[in-house]
Amino acid sequence: MVGPNVKHWHGAAPDGWFSHITVATNPDRPDAEMMELITDEEYRSLQAVEYNGRVSGSENAENDLGDGFVFPKGEQMPGSENFSGPVYISQVVARDNSLNCPIMSNVTFEPGVINNWHTHGGGQVLIVTGGIGYHQMEGEPAEILYPGDVAMCPPGGTHWHGAVANSWFSHIAIGANPGTPGMEWLNRITDEEYASLPAPQ
Repeated sequence: MVGPNVKHWHGAAPDGWFSHITVATNPDRPDAEMMELITDEEYRSLQAVEYNGRVSGSENAENDLGDGFVFPKGEQMPGSENFSGPVYISQVVARDNSLNCPIMSNVTFEPGVINNWHTHGGGQVLIVTGGIGYHQMEGEPAEILYPGDVAMCPPGGTHWHGAVANSWFSHIAIGANPGTPGMEWLNRITDEEYASLPAPQ
C-alpha cells in the first residue's frame, strides 16, 4: 500500500513477469503524476529484500488449482444460515485504512457451498482468485467463473454466488461505494435448482 503523494515505483524482475491488481484509492483526488525513470544502472544495482508479509502457498494448497498460491484461505466464518456450508475469510485490505480504500476480503467456499440471494447497498465486485464458482444476478442466467474473472453486482442488485460441486471457489470481495449502508439476505436457491446448473467444461 502506498500513501497519498508518496513517490514510488514498481516493476518486474529481470527474469520474470510481474502482474498485479492496482486499486486507485481516494477516487476524488487527481491522477498520478509520472516522474523520471530509474536508470539502468540503478535497476542493475538494486538492493531489494523479500516482502516480509508473505504467506506460504504450501499451507493453503487446496485454495488454488495448482497454478500458484494467491491469498490465504483464512479463518472459518461462524455458522450462518446464509451459507450452505463452510466458508473461510481473510482480509486483504482492512475496513479502516488511511487510503480510503474499500474493504477487500478473500473469501473461500468449500466445494458445493453457496450463499443465499442477497443485495449490497453500494454494490459489490468479485475477483476470482482460485477454483471454479457460480455467480448469478436476479433475472439472468448463472455464470461459471474461473480465476481472473470479474463479476459486478450493481448497488441494490440481487445476486448469489458460490462453488461448483467439485471445486473450491476463492474470490476477492470488494464492497463498492464505501459508507453506503447495508446488505440484505434473502432465500437460497433450492437443491434442485443447484443440481440443474451447467457444469464447468
